[in-house]
Amino acid sequence: MNNTILTAAVIAFCLATAAGQAKVLTNDPLTGLPLISATDSGKHIGGPTQMPDYQICKSKFQGNFYSLFNIKVDAAAAWYSSHLSGFKKVSGYASERSQTAFYNSDGTIVVIVTGDKGAQGENTNAYAVAYERYQPGLSEKAITALTRGNIVCQ
Repeated sequence: MNNTILTAAVIAFCLATAAGQAKVLTNDPLTGLPLISATDSGKHIGGPTQMPDYQICKSKFQGNFYSLFNIKVDAAAAWYSSHLSGFKKVSGYASERSQTAFYNSDGTIVVIVTGDKGAQGENTNAYAVAYERYQPGLSEKAITALTRGNIVCQ
């Protein structure tokens, strides 16, 4: 009888623990693109932070924001370079942070890796990654301007 109660208690505890843990995402739900494993702190605390919708130039913006953990900017950029086939890459520096953007050919999908504060050219820890959708797409000039902290509409 005691074994039955103990077994039931262990099963109930395991089910409760499993139900309380968030699923680790492998793809961004907005864009469908792969997520770097560094978006998981190891605590499995959930999905992205949805960024507010707004307009940039004449494009509707939607975005998801993820904190990054235990990875340098260069390593994160290398991972995205190898996982975003066909995407172009541009880098900039604004507000004491590096910005590395990857974007598709029509400028409708942009992924931006942002570094911790540091000197220009310094390989700091990566701070966050944003997955962004623009309708209609942004020009290459506008995307490059985003990595430099300004907006250029054309």
